[in-house]
Amino acid sequence: MTSRALNSAPAPATPARTRRLLALGYGLLAGLLAGVLWFAVARPVQVLPRIRPAPAFTLTDAGGRWLGAEELRGRVVLLSFGYTRCGVECAALEERLLAARDGLAQAGLLGQEVALVTISVDPEHDTPATLRRYAARLGADERTWRFLTGAPAEIKEVVGGGFHVYYAPRTPGGAGPPLELDQRAVLVDGSGVIRAEYGLAQLEVWRVLRDVELVRREAASSGWERPVYDAAHLFVCYPN
Repeated sequence: MTSRALNSAPAPATPARTRRLLALGYGLLAGLLAGVLWFAVARPVQVLPRIRPAPAFTLTDAGGRWLGAEELRGRVVLLSFGYTRCGVECAALEERLLAARDGLAQAGLLGQEVALVTISVDPEHDTPATLRRYAARLGADERTWRFLTGAPAEIKEVVGGGFHVYYAPRTPGGAGPPLELDQRAVLVDGSGVIRAEYGLAQLEVWRVLRDVELVRREAASSGWERPVYDAAHLFVCYPN
């Protein structure tokens, strides 16, 4: 081996240098862990979970027009399930939906930003004409609140299979309206992903407004904000 080769070999690291490198590495790791812990505890950004994709559908509205899920893209949709013969048993759900409608309207969100959709689970009875009378009774504006019906098999696939909402005929001769129904609503974002599910007790105006705003903020984020929102999902920064 020549003297030139020996001279070009790197000098072995000294103990002091090794200690400095280890200290730097430990410091960086500690800083990273501290940042992760702070993010998980402080939750500087909150998000709604991405529960699952909403099912695709094309159904008929109260005006006899087709409405497909793709036509709702770009807007947040508060989607509920009911039927016109439910009567008193569904009165509380109707009242909460009307209150949500009014709250969204007062916030200036109803229409271009947020739409309401109700799918009937009683399609054999709830024809477009029946839904039109029902919408009129609720004072619903068809520009912001659509009522949908379709073939029974299609409704079952969309509501039961896609949205996981239970409904079934009651025992003949039993008390109450003709169908048992798990009264609930879901919030679907502009990309067609279910972001919140509300039982009757959770369907409150303040919660709907908060959730709509969280979805809208995330959708509007860009650039350096996107990794922050992804981290918020990773660390389950969901509202209580």
